[in-house]
Order: sequence, then structure tokens, then C-alpha cells
Amino acid sequence: MTQSSMTRSRTAGIGLAAFAVLTVLTAILAPVPGGSYRPDVVTDYLAQGNQWRLFLAAYLGIAGLLGLMLFGRGIRDEFADLGDVVWGLALAALATGTTGWFLGAGVAVATAEGGPEITAGIPLPIGHTIGEIAGLLGGCAPGLFIGIIAVLCWRTGLPLWFKLFATVAGVCGILAPLYFTFFFFLLWCLVAGVFLAVRRAPAERRGKARRPLPAPVLQS
Repeated sequence: MTQSSMTRSRTAGIGLAAFAVLTVLTAILAPVPGGSYRPDVVTDYLAQGNQWRLFLAAYLGIAGLLGLMLFGRGIRDEFADLGDVVWGLALAALATGTTGWFLGAGVAVATAEGGPEITAGIPLPIGHTIGEIAGLLGGCAPGLFIGIIAVLCWRTGLPLWFKLFATVAGVCGILAPLYFTFFFFLLWCLVAGVFLAVRRAPAERRGKARRPLPAPVLQS
């Protein structure tokens, strides 16, 4: 493993871990309606004064998606002839995810610029539907594309445990609209990201090879 390949691995790991951390952070900061219909959550989503929190969450989410671009760029060489496919999947995750975050934040922009009349004029079921679509694009679509990359890790020289973990997590990412599988996928993103960021070359793990002792000099 050369110095340049270690740098690429580190870049990929940092990007993937950043995606996991920032995605969780945005979900805590500004939950978007989705899943079971809860009028109180939708009301809070549409409420006046909530705009800055939603907008901040959207930009944090997009920052996490930029981490996926770093991941794809850094790990593509691990896949040899599939490197361009992996890079394309990472870019697709960035594009669809960004669309989702701006769709979700678009409600905040509309209520901020339009005032209370807009908030009062959006039926709660419509607000829920907008949030659901934004969540599918912002989280599930990236999960699909990065999940495919995870499954394709069988084509790499990464450790067996990593490839097994990646396969299960990749399927969970592909099935992210089921909701509960998405959290296992994010767990893999964090663990895999840390591993890629800190792994060392085999020679470094074994320690530096000892230099051979000089041959004894025979005295005449």
C-alpha cells in the first residue's frame, strides 16, 4: 500500500464518517415529517420561526453529502475496472441527496418569505407528504447508491470482515425506505469510515523489518 493510496483511503474514510455523523446530527436538529403521520411534527415543521433551524440542518446535510463525494473519489481505485462506476454512484448520491435537502428546506423558505398565510394555507397532510419526499431523496436515495458501492466491495482487496459487513449494510442502504434499515447502514458508514481513515499498510502493521546484521569480519 503506497503513500498515495493511504492518503486516498484516509480521504474516503473521513468523507464516509462525516456523512454518517452529519446525517444523524441533522435528524436530531430538525426532524422532517415522514413515516407515521403525526400532526404535531408537521405543525412544528411548518411553524413560523422554525426556518433557520431547518435551513441550517439542510446545509449540514449537504455538507455530509459532500463527504460522500470524497468517499467515492478516495475509494474508486480499490475497485479497479469498476472505479468509474463507483465514482458515478457517489456523484448520484450527492445530486439526489442535495435535491432532497433543498426540497425539505424549501418549505422553510416559503413560510419565511410568504408569512403566516403560507403556513396556514398548507394542509398538514400535504406538509407530511413534502417531508416524506424530501426524506426519500435526502436520505434514502444516497443510501441506495452508496449501498450499491458497499455490496460491490466484494470486488476489492479489503478485509473479509469489512466485505461481509459492507454487504449486509449495503442491502440495508438499498432498502432504506423501510426506515429501520437506514440506521444499520449509517452504523456501517461510521465504522467503515473510521477503518479506512486509520488503516495502515501491512508493512507498518508488522513493524519495520529489522535490518540484517553485518557479516562478521574475519581477522587474519
